[in-house]
Amino acid sequence: MIIVKLLVVGKELGSDVANCILKNKFTLNVFGSCFDSYHLNSSSEKLHSEVYVVQFVTKSMLYNEIDSILKKEFPNIDFYMIATPIVHMSINFHNKIRKRVTGLNLINEDLVD
Repeated sequence: MIIVKLLVVGKELGSDVANCILKNKFTLNVFGSCFDSYHLNSSSEKLHSEVYVVQFVTKSMLYNEIDSILKKEFPNIDFYMIATPIVHMSINFHNKIRKRVTGLNLINEDLVD
């Protein structure tokens, strides 16, 4: 299991990404929050923007499928996406994810077999 974090510009895009993640059965819950982001431009001036962080727990084997679906659904967006392995998790939550989080490719593979 992993925790996936996606940074997007704006709450509206964050909501659209959350809908995509849920629709494709990549997780059971999506969490989002706004944060301030700072960086230096080429003139070494500090710039500020607001980013929206979309987070969710999923199966590690779905990472590439998630990346592929996001690129397909949002072709003009260059996502900043990272994943962190989960070391400990409640067994009840683990079992829910294991049984109910499928992704589309896993569903399609089950239908072919």
